[in-house]
Amino acid sequence: MSQKYIQLKNFDDFVRLITLSPTPFIEYVNLDNHNLYFIQIVGISESVLYYVELDKKIEEKYVLYNRFRDTISFSTKIESDGQNICVPIFEVLRTNVFPEYPPKQGFK
Repeated sequence: MSQKYIQLKNFDDFVRLITLSPTPFIEYVNLDNHNLYFIQIVGISESVLYYVELDKKIEEKYVLYNRFRDTISFSTKIESDGQNICVPIFEVLRTNVFPEYPPKQGFK
C-alpha cells in the first residue's frame, strides 16, 4: 500500500477537513521538536496522511469547531451542543507513519 502525505497550510483548514469525517479525531506527535497534528485516511490501495505543523503544542484535549460561525476554540473537557463539533486530540507516544520528517517522497 502506498503512502501519500498532504501538508495543509494552516490548522483552521485542517480542522475543517477533519470535521467532515463521521468520527472526527486528531492525532498528535512531537517528532524532533516538530509539533505534528495528523489524520490518516486509508483506502483500498493507498493511504493519505493529512497533517499540519504548529509552533507550539495545543495543551487542551479538545478542539471545538463551531460550524455555524466557522470558528475554532479549545477545551480541556468534552462539550456538546448543536453548534459545535467536539474533536478529541489523541497524543501518540510512538508512530511509524512518518519514516522521516519532513516527508520528502512525492512533494513538489
